[in-house]
Parts: sequence; C-alpha cells; structure tokens
Amino acid sequence: MPNALALQLQQFDHSHPNARRLLREFVDFHWRHYATDSQYIPLLDPEYLGSRLLGMTGYFEQRHHFFANGEMTWLLARAGDDVVGRCTAFVSRLHNQRWEDRTGFVGFFESVDSLEVASMLLEAAAAWLRERGMDTMRGPQNLPVNEATPGILTAGFDSRPVIYYHYNKPYYERLFDGAAMVAAKRVRSWEVPVMRPVEEKLIRVSELVRKRRRVTIETWGERSVDERKSGMLDVYNDAWDDNYGFVPFSAEEFSGIVDDMLLVMDKKSFSFAYVNGELAAFFGAVPNIIEKMRPSRSLPRWELLRAAKMFLRKGSVRGTRLGYLGVKKRFRNLGLEGVLLLEQKRYHQEHGYEYTDIGWVLEDNLPVLSLVEMMNGADSKTYTIYERAL
Repeated sequence: MPNALALQLQQFDHSHPNARRLLREFVDFHWRHYATDSQYIPLLDPEYLGSRLLGMTGYFEQRHHFFANGEMTWLLARAGDDVVGRCTAFVSRLHNQRWEDRTGFVGFFESVDSLEVASMLLEAAAAWLRERGMDTMRGPQNLPVNEATPGILTAGFDSRPVIYYHYNKPYYERLFDGAAMVAAKRVRSWEVPVMRPVEEKLIRVSELVRKRRRVTIETWGERSVDERKSGMLDVYNDAWDDNYGFVPFSAEEFSGIVDDMLLVMDKKSFSFAYVNGELAAFFGAVPNIIEKMRPSRSLPRWELLRAAKMFLRKGSVRGTRLGYLGVKKRFRNLGLEGVLLLEQKRYHQEHGYEYTDIGWVLEDNLPVLSLVEMMNGADSKTYTIYERAL
C-alpha cells in the first residue's frame, strides 16, 4: 500500500458525468503500476479509449460492439488521491445465451500487492454481478472476449512478450487465491524455433493426408477479402463452438477483426485447406508486432509514435503468433492440422522468421497438445482462469 489512508471504492459506468476522465484514470493506472517492469508492454491507449485520428474504436467506448449485447461497470480502489487497484465487472448476454448459464465476468484487473485491495475490488464486482442475476463470476477476462487471453499469468513471467497475451504481476495468483477465487481452467502457449529442420514425421503425415483426402492448399491472396472473411467466420464458429467459454462471432464483429488484422498481416502466413473443394480448415499467424511497441524511455506516453513504429517496422519483426486457426468438426481427425502446420513452418523458414508462438490452448485439448509435441515446442506461458460461486 502506498500509504495508510483508508481505502475507498469508486464505481462508475458510461452514464457518470465524469466517465471520460475516470476511464482515463483507469487506463493511466497500468502505466504507473508497471513503470519499472520491463516485461510489460502496454496496449495503445486508443485500444481502450478510442481514437478518431487512428480510426480505432476503444474497448471502453459505448459505441464498441460489446455494449450492443453487454453491460459493464468500472471499479477503482483509492487510498486518498491515489488509485491502488482497478477492475471491471461485465455481463455478456451472448455468452449466457450460448451456454445457457448465468456467468458474469471480472476483467482488466490490476492491484498493488494488497489482499485488502484485491478483495474489495472482487467483492464489489461479485455484488454487481449478483444484482444482475449471475450465479458465477469468472475471470479475469479482458475484451475482446474471444481474442484476449483469459485468466492471469501464473507461469512464464520471463518469457517473451507476445501480441494478445497480457502480463501481470507474479503475486496476482496469491491475491486471487486469498480472495476466495478458485482455479477452474488453464490455458497454455509454446514457443517453437522456426529454423529447426522440418520434422520427418510431419512431412510423411502431411503428404499422406494430402493424397488420401484430396487436400488443396491456398494462401490469402488467392480469393477476395470478402470471401476470406466469410469462409474464416464459418470455419471459426464451427470449430470453436464447443470450446470453453467461446461466444460465436457475428459477421460484423469478425469483419472488423479481420480489417484490423489486415493492417499488420503477413498475408502469406495464412493457409487455407480445402477438402474436395470445400474449405475445411485454416491456420494463420500474425507478426508479433509487440516487438515494436515498447514505449520510448524519453516519451513513454507518446502513443502516435508507438503506433507509427508498429506499422512502419512490422516488416522487421522476428517472430509470429499462430493464433488464428480452426478445423471444422466434420473434418477433424483427418490430419489437416499437420498439413497446415507444415505449410506454416516452411513459409516461416523461407521468410526468415526466428520463432512462432502457438497458443492459447486449453490444458485438456489433446489433439493440439500432440501437435505441439511433434513440433518440439517449449513451454512459454500458462494462464489460470478463476471462478467464484455467487
């Protein structure tokens, strides 16, 4: 605790007259909280608050697509004038419709090393969710729900920063355990060295599958963007439908995600597998542009500079994250994953990438775990998702 002043909780939503200022305080806290932590590379402020100049809709803006089917409150813990912790609580009606449950979420959690602060925030989040009829609180879960890695980082604190993976203080696990949160599920990631020779087993399996199943492979540019969006959405929603916590994408939401991805995409790192002419699966890797997003020491909050560095230097990124993938249910167990992984590795080697991150993967996803073993991936990060009965 920065001082001995009594803790106070401030709660607000978009209707608060000072909502914009309070949201700025909410975002400012992580800059101070991780000021001396070299492992932490923050998202751009406009990703939270929006920017007309950059054409970005922030996660916290009322016009963000989440708020068409969801509700959120923001919580700040204060000791005097100092913010010492923060989190959100939210309800996604789409999630509860899909899973036929009453699960609410806590997200964007940050706190000083104080069980008192963490407990106050989590109790307030639980009370808000309970008032809205929820019987379970899960998290932490940031926005966007299907893209932001769920849970708190509980292993891999010295691993390489990777796009879409958040970093947190190592003591967060102790705070969540002490605040009556229970570990419910873990997700993992692995780093694979690209330049290691292609595994002979993978080559044999890939060649056999392609011949037997009449598999053809395409890259991004062989079809129109609209056709790629439509095909990927169809595969993604089918493949991930039974995945823990997944909420099907709407066409509008998915189109926006792809548009954002196109700003930094290496299009040839997306491979599409067709079986007898039907799109059955795709794997896609995006450059790990977080390599170019480290704040300047002299101008740490000059976000336009960070954005410019990210876009202008994306061609010199050394690694990727293999985070966009899916195999339709009726095409599972055909070996398409191996075919697509081989395509990915060969292109990465030709392009000169040094590493790729594979994740996030649920700890009980045995097919992907076996593929990672085949690729000789090294453990990178583990995130733990917590729950509490309300």
